[in-house]
Amino acid sequence: KIVASGEITPPEACEIIDAGGLYAGPGLIDQHLHGFHADGEDFDMRTHCVEASMGHLRHGTTSVTPSIAYNYTYDEFISMIDQCNEAIAKDDTNIVGIHFEGPYTNPNYGSLRERAWTFDEAVCTELFDRAGKNVLHCTYAPEMPGAKVLEKIMSERNVIADIGHTCASPEDVERAVAMGATIVTHLYDAMGHYRGMEEACKATADPQETSSTLCLGTPGLYYELIMDSMGGHVRPYNARMAYRVGGEDHIILITDAGALGAGGGEDTPSETTFARADDLNFDINGELCGSFLTLNRACRNFMKVTGADIRIAFKCASTNPAKALGLYDRIGSIERGRDANIILVDDDFDVKTVIFRGEAL
Repeated sequence: KIVASGEITPPEACEIIDAGGLYAGPGLIDQHLHGFHADGEDFDMRTHCVEASMGHLRHGTTSVTPSIAYNYTYDEFISMIDQCNEAIAKDDTNIVGIHFEGPYTNPNYGSLRERAWTFDEAVCTELFDRAGKNVLHCTYAPEMPGAKVLEKIMSERNVIADIGHTCASPEDVERAVAMGATIVTHLYDAMGHYRGMEEACKATADPQETSSTLCLGTPGLYYELIMDSMGGHVRPYNARMAYRVGGEDHIILITDAGALGAGGGEDTPSETTFARADDLNFDINGELCGSFLTLNRACRNFMKVTGADIRIAFKCASTNPAKALGLYDRIGSIERGRDANIILVDDDFDVKTVIFRGEAL
């Protein structure tokens, strides 16, 4: 734990670590990820949840909520819940909770979207019961049949609702927020228009009132951004607009990282605008399927695109997710009483030192 911070005189017995001119900040928090693909390693969370999570730890991500996706089978969903529960019980990894990315989302949006589950209250209740208090947040499409029942289930269990994989209308968004939704899952990605794009463009030739725009126009929400290097998930001007609208207090940087081939595709499709990107993942249909990002790389890209400084990058990748997930009393800042998760980074957000719960890795 952190016992003091700020202008202090450390006791003589303390070990002194010279940061050497680097920036010290709280460990990063990735609330949306499916795997790890870096350092010559490749781990899919469906089978290697702990190994994938700890891979991200080496890059400064000291807390994660592994994402169990709508396109997983029932057995894969259950297996990941059990892996996370076991890791959290042991309390020796960086897994701090679980994220349900579905399984009840709109089958028209997202990679391998046709695999989204049809709502079943009994199965839904089983999943939440199995995860217990460890499931911290859940992505759902508020326009889908069963959404109101799901909202009630989440509310009763104090699970944070995330709006995503959706073509929610204004009424859907307003109801979702009234029922407790506070996070928008990867803004601009897997989000459509409740009227249909052709109808939406008739009057002005501009697709206004998209689900993304409706969420941006709703005060108080947190907005996830996948900041890959090529703007595959979020175009630069859209990222700047989200930053201007949400401000530094409401942007959350995520990786949506996965393993190679997790979507059935073994490599980047040859004929694509993003063929030169080394941090984009694709499914078997050649469509975006998350990234190969680490969160420190996402911070670097966010700063480059928006002009935000390192202080704001730390806020968007640590403080804001900690607050959004209700974990700010434990993580997300370098203050007394928090876990001693501290990283040292340079001007490009390259991580030079990771201190995890007081121990330098």
